[in-house]
Amino acid sequence: MSRALNSLIQRFQSASETNLWLLSGLVLAFMPHLIHLPATLILFSALLLVWRLGYELHFFRLPTRSVRMLLTLIALIITFMAFHTLFGRQAGVGLLVVMLCLKLMEMKSDRDTMVAIGLGYFVVITVFFFNQSIFTGFYMLLVVVLLTTALSAHSREGSKTLRLNHLKLASTMLLQAAPLMLLLFVLFPRIPGPLWNLPSDSFGAKTGLSDSMSPGNINQLSNNEAVAFRVQFEGKIPPPHQRYWRGPVFTYFDGRSWSNSNVVNYEKFNELETISMSYRAIGQPINYTVTMEPNNQNWLFALEMLSALPPDSDLSPEYEVISRHPVQQLTRYSVQSYPEYQLEGQVTPNMARYLQLPNNPTPRIQALIKSWRTKSINEHENIINSALQHYREAPFYYTRTPPLLFNNPVDEFLFDTRRGYCEHYASSFVYLMRASGIPARVVTGYQGGENNPVSDYFIVRQSNAHAWAEVWLKEKGWIRIDPTTMIPPSRVENAQDLLRIAPEVAVIPPGWATNLWKKMGYTLDNINHFWNQWILNYDATRQRNFLRDFMSWFGFGDVDWRAMVTLLFSGMLLIFSLIALKLLRKIPENRDPAVIAYQQFCRKLEKRGLVRAPSENFTAFSLRARQQFPELSPLIIKITSLYQRLRYAPHAPANSLKRLQFTIRQI
Repeated sequence: MSRALNSLIQRFQSASETNLWLLSGLVLAFMPHLIHLPATLILFSALLLVWRLGYELHFFRLPTRSVRMLLTLIALIITFMAFHTLFGRQAGVGLLVVMLCLKLMEMKSDRDTMVAIGLGYFVVITVFFFNQSIFTGFYMLLVVVLLTTALSAHSREGSKTLRLNHLKLASTMLLQAAPLMLLLFVLFPRIPGPLWNLPSDSFGAKTGLSDSMSPGNINQLSNNEAVAFRVQFEGKIPPPHQRYWRGPVFTYFDGRSWSNSNVVNYEKFNELETISMSYRAIGQPINYTVTMEPNNQNWLFALEMLSALPPDSDLSPEYEVISRHPVQQLTRYSVQSYPEYQLEGQVTPNMARYLQLPNNPTPRIQALIKSWRTKSINEHENIINSALQHYREAPFYYTRTPPLLFNNPVDEFLFDTRRGYCEHYASSFVYLMRASGIPARVVTGYQGGENNPVSDYFIVRQSNAHAWAEVWLKEKGWIRIDPTTMIPPSRVENAQDLLRIAPEVAVIPPGWATNLWKKMGYTLDNINHFWNQWILNYDATRQRNFLRDFMSWFGFGDVDWRAMVTLLFSGMLLIFSLIALKLLRKIPENRDPAVIAYQQFCRKLEKRGLVRAPSENFTAFSLRARQQFPELSPLIIKITSLYQRLRYAPHAPANSLKRLQFTIRQI
């Protein structure tokens, strides 16, 4: 076992230092892509990496030209089968990763190595297409250090520099570049919109709520603790019953799934009918700022009812706030909402789509509705209250593990299983309302959110995804009804659901470990939130405000683009001047340990009366020293021989320096 281990260590020591650093950096660069790329592409790339490592350790040979052509064809086929295209974000990244691994199969010359290192930097950039958190930033900084170390080792191939010295040099170089990077980030004029556009990625992953709803859709998000968006309120925080973040609205029901019959292609939404908000505000508005995580969807979530739309968005007939472009990067918008309002005028002229049903109600549903009917002016309101009372009094349970529903999901849920999640209750309630002749629709979005005690903002997670209903009442307009609030707390199975639905009665068992873990989570999220606000969302407006506040400390006024350019070039001139001063200052004498030790030897002989001439080489000086001090001749010969090896031999023994220093101390 020890012999095999020693053999492996020797193989590592004889391997190319540049390629080992490069492979280390590429492995770490590929790791974040494991959750975005298909398993076949990952396994194929991993096989190529192992192959190259085996070549560096002298286990394998590199493939021939014909084998490389075959591997390239296989890579293209795997990529196309996985994404059905070779273009777009995910397909393009996958192709870059696998082609870089194929490049390793032919990497022999200096040019090939430089190309591979350069492609490694491109892979680092692609990671930020999917995740731009601060933790990703620091992780990829480590990858950049490793790739730069490979670049340093490659430029000094064959030198006697220790391997860790290359790592130290790369870290020093990046650290020296940090002031210039910071200056460019703060002062370089921000360009509205992205610097480049990726091709349309039809097969890009979408997260969060969907454009349709069927039993189990929202339930799948119940255990997803990923952040959907963060909200920073100005002033008073609205109570829980007002924290309904409106999203997709569904009007068409096929018996199992709900979808939107009005808006099909959100990318062409500006070509469709839009409406303006017409309502009478009641009470005080709520001002807040939403920072949405990328989800590749078009919905912008907000509280009801908005006083104005966010930039680059429209309002659908269902009062959905629709972005004109998919949210593919961190998006920040400030809005104002009136949670109490009264709709004015005939907002929905086509009531037929809000009464649509796929089939006639079953006899059990008809009998249930018949028992609620009353011949009165407020018949619709009485039916609504009776339906809500039915959910409260019948043995309905709110659960994350509802049983399967088959032929008639609504009927089976209402009379047989009576166990469901929010989509079951919203779907069945809207069905009952339509069967009773009351216009109704399903609304999905998020409900609630948790306050981060470390800071002053709310976190809305995917697990806060929720579905509720809206009914149309004459002279009142659309009224929000959430049937899940009718379920008694004793019949809500999950404590987190109870905390969201009925926070006034929910009790979470305290525990020091749980509290510590949650506090750590809040702290990390607060760090990430700061990163989002001041790094990822450092746009032209934030830049102008920051520079205006900064310059006001020195008595200057507002900063325009000319002042920013002047500050930028002045700062760059200052940084380059400091670097030049450091480079131009007197270079210290050679700090080679062998030279330092030999100079100490010369000083000892100088104290004995023998001074080395400035032009005298060490061989002539050794001869003259042995003639003047014959008793020290063996030590002088040994010192001269060790010094010659350390300075001029290709590979001096490891302990030569220590032997030289020990021998000099004997004089």
